[in-house]
Amino acid sequence: MRHPDRLEEGAITAFLAVLFVGTVGFVIAASVGIVALLTDSRLQVATDLAALSAADTHRGLVSGTVCENALQILQSVGFDLHQCRIVKHGVEIRGHSMVSFFRLESYAVAGAPGQ
Repeated sequence: MRHPDRLEEGAITAFLAVLFVGTVGFVIAASVGIVALLTDSRLQVATDLAALSAADTHRGLVSGTVCENALQILQSVGFDLHQCRIVKHGVEIRGHSMVSFFRLESYAVAGAPGQ
């Protein structure tokens, strides 16, 4: 006959193993999410700067080609230019990046002041 105390052997080890795996999984998922949020903020700032530079180029205040300047700004911080269009009174820029399995995109429009 089995002793009831012997049935409990290993239960704590199994519980701790499951708890450890769950904790590690949560920490990894949280880390990826935090990195994605931080990268998304950086991408938005870079896209805003690219749009401002492209708008200044479009107005003749900065030398170069409108979309080429925007591309250089985004690439200098590790992002890609998804779309560059000259719109009514300015420039529309869409940038993108990949973080793990997240595809991040940002959008910015800039033009002359007061328009």
